[in-house]
Amino acid sequence: MYYHCRPLKYVKYGKVFPPPKDKDILEWMLPAYRWLSNYCGYCPQVWLSRSHSSITGYRNKYSKDSVLFGFDIIKGFPLSYDHWELIMNSLMNEEVFEKQNKAIEKMLNSIYLDCKAEDEEIEGEIADWVKSDCNLDKFFKDYLFKEVDQVVVPSLNLKSAKKIICSNEKQKKKLRKMGFIEDRIEIKNLKNYEW
Repeated sequence: MYYHCRPLKYVKYGKVFPPPKDKDILEWMLPAYRWLSNYCGYCPQVWLSRSHSSITGYRNKYSKDSVLFGFDIIKGFPLSYDHWELIMNSLMNEEVFEKQNKAIEKMLNSIYLDCKAEDEEIEGEIADWVKSDCNLDKFFKDYLFKEVDQVVVPSLNLKSAKKIICSNEKQKKKLRKMGFIEDRIEIKNLKNYEW
């Protein structure tokens, strides 16, 4: 299942785009989103997690009024969460695509050389960098742009969600009023809940 989380005030029964709520986050992350658009073709992106509701932000203490939507099938642009997390900072400090790629390459090489100098085991995403022969295009193709745990899409039709998780009866009532199907809406406190 693919999961998408968004504040209730940006939920509608139909097609949605990235919510404007994160204006500060969007401005901060915009260089990274623009970089990604060179590969996926759109910016900003709607983010979905594959099989992990935990990386959607739904359990985040700042997302108390958020709703979690679950979808069976999503055709999106694949992205590995761990690899994305690793390269994001390199992307946010540069605005120009070519300079961003150089920054990524410099950062990956720097971590790799530090590990070698410290005689540390090369593992995880840095091991993937080495396996890709320290070639950015190969690293992106073989490791970053793989459907491991997240995808991005330009828009999302919320009414096609197979599962809708909200945190209270008030949210459930608003969702029903919008047109969402009653038997797809569940109230769950996900603080200590794994699914």
